[in-house]
Amino acid sequence: MTKIAFRLAPALMGVYGVVRLIDGRDGQHGPGPAWTIGHLFFLGALLLYGPVIAGLRRRILDAEGGSRSRRITADILTAVAGAGLATFVRVAVLDIVVGLKAADTAEKSALSDRYADVPAVLPQAFYEIGPLFFMLGLVAMLVQYALVGPRRGLSAVLSPALVLLGFVAIMANMNLLPVGAAMIWFALVPITRGKAAPRGRTPASAVV
Repeated sequence: MTKIAFRLAPALMGVYGVVRLIDGRDGQHGPGPAWTIGHLFFLGALLLYGPVIAGLRRRILDAEGGSRSRRITADILTAVAGAGLATFVRVAVLDIVVGLKAADTAEKSALSDRYADVPAVLPQAFYEIGPLFFMLGLVAMLVQYALVGPRRGLSAVLSPALVLLGFVAIMANMNLLPVGAAMIWFALVPITRGKAAPRGRTPASAVV
């Protein structure tokens, strides 16, 4: 399931980006079937990023061989990315609800404002900046994995760099979402090609 998530999460994000471009051909995004379908793909992508975060944490811990400080760092980054992901899921769910309820763009905007602080258990500002925690947490986890994992050199640096560039592209222009998702896909897929052996152990293939 984890390997599938590494591949499918950014792929579904890319599909959402394509559907969003189709939806925006008339200069507006939603409400309507394209808005709902696109956000369902987006929600599916976000839910799959949960196993991505968990799988990345497991790979970090497997690679670093039980170092307490690195384990604590991995746990903190996992919590940050997970909390941010939860706020991102909230955004997708509310967008789906608003799209289903709204009859036109004006009503969609009004409903979005009405639901801006739902659920009202945290400050609205946290909901607004929460998705950034997911992005930064995921990039930071990839940086940690690059430092302690089995991959070295340019290939290790590329994963966090591509994910960062992908998120920057998406935040700069939502129309670049398919491009940003493709960058993230190319960054995550190589991580699933083999599992790091804990440090201090010699892989069986290396024994002559």
